Amino acid sequence: MTNVMDPLSAEMLADPYPVYRRLRGEDPVSRHEQLDGWVVMRYADCARVLRDPGVFVSDFRKIGDRVTPELLSVQTLDAPEQTLLRRAILPALKSVDLEKWVADTQSAAGKLMAGIEGREFDFVTEFAEPLAVESMCELFGLPFIDDVTRFRTAQRDLVLSMDAGLDRERIEPGIRAREYLSTLIEPWTTTHPDAGLLSGIDIDSVGEYRAEYVNSLRAIFVAGYSSSSTMFGNALQPLLEHGLLSGDEPPALDSLAFNELVRLNGAVQATSRAVLEDVELGGRQLRRGDVVVVFLAAANRDPEIFEAPDEMRLDRSPNPHLGFGRGVHSCLGTHLALRLATEVIGAFVDRYRIHAVRPPVQRPTATMRGLDELFVRVERR
Repeated sequence: MTNVMDPLSAEMLADPYPVYRRLRGEDPVSRHEQLDGWVVMRYADCARVLRDPGVFVSDFRKIGDRVTPELLSVQTLDAPEQTLLRRAILPALKSVDLEKWVADTQSAAGKLMAGIEGREFDFVTEFAEPLAVESMCELFGLPFIDDVTRFRTAQRDLVLSMDAGLDRERIEPGIRAREYLSTLIEPWTTTHPDAGLLSGIDIDSVGEYRAEYVNSLRAIFVAGYSSSSTMFGNALQPLLEHGLLSGDEPPALDSLAFNELVRLNGAVQATSRAVLEDVELGGRQLRRGDVVVVFLAAANRDPEIFEAPDEMRLDRSPNPHLGFGRGVHSCLGTHLALRLATEVIGAFVDRYRIHAVRPPVQRPTATMRGLDELFVRVERR
């Protein structure tokens, strides 16, 4: 059945959800030869995998895989190492002056808006991505990046490398990107900036896991940039398609609305785990050493959980989507992402009528779904 699923095909890049729906209904836990693992589509099975880190592990070395050192971080390790790193990061994250960060990001957004009024522009490359760079530098307390072109190229290579299981040529550029991005952060782990997340870290608290700590900080920086810039475009796209941004009254983009937009068209489509011991899942017998790919985006449209799952309901509540993960590896910055989106995109939508001027161009990525281009025209309300 999974021969119907080719995640990097033009058809699935344009719209993967019909394939997810078919597999979820007909073959919800099935083998995928190219991924050399099991793909999981139903909400209950996906949630079970994410909530059971004792059986479904993130550290693939536990099943004998070779993992390059650049990949070892809070995202890819398990307890006790993951717990140590998470506990070392959380106090620094909580020490960030959230109100100042939001205000500074809003100011940066205002400057970008001033430069795009009265013309067609690409929302992705002229607004979402530059804003994400400034936002994450502000969050971390880093000086603004000198070579923005190199930085954005590295970010793109890293996101593309998330699909290395489907395209092996993406592995090496992804490794080089991670090495480069770590060099932006590592010097500031000992010579702390005056403010921001890096001002509050204690590199000595993790002992021998210093490299993994730096990798974890890089992972948060990368996730913050890629996820926020991608989320901005992914959120705008369905709102434009439904004609909600060109009228006199803008939609209320509160946290309920953004949670629904993440559920409907989230950036992170899938995540992987390794099976540490034999287990039954969705009527299938999985063996130690197997790989499980959890399709969060398929789970987020499961009709067993969500009424009219393919409809956009901006006031949907409750909304237990898996777009930010679940369990010990859930996104550390969920509250930051939602706050930024509601404040920045909310202000953008309140200020302008927004019209799409050409079809969006989908980025050739499956794991992190996003846009390469979204050309729009704006006019003041």
